[in-house]
Amino acid sequence: MQAIKRVLRNVKGSVDLGICYKRGAASDEMLMAFSDSDYVGDQDDHRSTSGYVLMLNGGAVGWSLKKQPVVSLSILEA
Repeated sequence: MQAIKRVLRNVKGSVDLGICYKRGAASDEMLMAFSDSDYVGDQDDHRSTSGYVLMLNGGAVGWSLKKQPVVSLSILEA
């Protein structure tokens, strides 16, 4: 519930903002993708989070952020 409230406050505070897309020739279009993940980022449930964003000409066109459904374990052998 706290995460939902945080997202709604962020949306409410940024209603005047937008994404700018640069206009240019079709040959100038550039698609870039970025991804990131963490290992056991949530200390409460020990789940990892991963995400990505796709950008076209400097503007975001797609993104995803997902908490992994299973707990990651590391096994150390002596």
